[in-house]
Amino acid sequence: MSVYTPVTREQLERYLLQYSVGELIDFQGIEAGVENTNYFVTTSDGQFVLTLVESVSSEQLPFILDYIEHLTQQGMACARPIHLKDNTLFGQLNQRPAVLMSRLSGSPLQTPNDQQASIMGLTLGQMHLLSEPLEKTQRMDIHQWCSDLGAKLMPHLPADDQQTLQHNLMDAGQIPWLNLPGGPIHADLFPDNALFEDDKLCGLIDFYHACSAPYLYDLCVTLNAWCYDEQTSQYDFNKALIMLDSYQSVRPLNNDEQRSFSIMLQVAAMRFWLSRLRDIHFPKEGEVVTRKDPLGKLQLLQLLSGTQHLQMAS
Repeated sequence: MSVYTPVTREQLERYLLQYSVGELIDFQGIEAGVENTNYFVTTSDGQFVLTLVESVSSEQLPFILDYIEHLTQQGMACARPIHLKDNTLFGQLNQRPAVLMSRLSGSPLQTPNDQQASIMGLTLGQMHLLSEPLEKTQRMDIHQWCSDLGAKLMPHLPADDQQTLQHNLMDAGQIPWLNLPGGPIHADLFPDNALFEDDKLCGLIDFYHACSAPYLYDLCVTLNAWCYDEQTSQYDFNKALIMLDSYQSVRPLNNDEQRSFSIMLQVAAMRFWLSRLRDIHFPKEGEVVTRKDPLGKLQLLQLLSGTQHLQMAS
């Protein structure tokens, strides 16, 4: 669990007066998440999730919350932001932007099965179609982000890891980034951000990495997250093909996306390897902080940038 900003009962009761959600009954920290402070909140009107946002600024939140609202209004199953009495979508608690969301049923997945992966491929394709009419603000240059953070981390890496990083940054430069279709994306759709009851998807959560970027990047992040087992260092190619086929049944990849597919898988692995390294070498202060081992993403990156390139999209 990560709790960067603790909240007392009195503070939460005072904050909830800004909403029409009844009286506070109970609240507790959520044993998940890395970058934000999260609490389950129970009131006389229902169950909610409170997030004190540590990972993005208040200037970035309107894009994220408007994106979620758009998806929910179009029938996508997502945790819904609760409006304050003044109709805004977030407030301020303990000097942090604070978002109250509906609490979904279901549980996060540990090891997704093929049917769940198929559902997620279909869902991701639908999300990308729904985002097409939206303005492409809050753009994220994934290649530049990796290059900038990589330069900061380079002195902290052993020689072999430096070579791996340099090799993958060069590969990423081959992608025709500006030609790829894109728009608002989730960008962090790991299995623990999808709540299921058996094989039924109850909804998606944790959109705080949302940005405008290529849809192919979002797809590759999701494929890596759902199909690679960090414990065994095995990529489940069958599951990946099932997920990819489901995605393309809704939104087929174009020629540029197909040609960039293998390298984008590398980019997706590199991005999370770098962010885990950042959390170790440049940690944030917090009361209880969870940091993930970068080794799993490094091993994935080595697999994808070695001789075994995936050609699933061709």
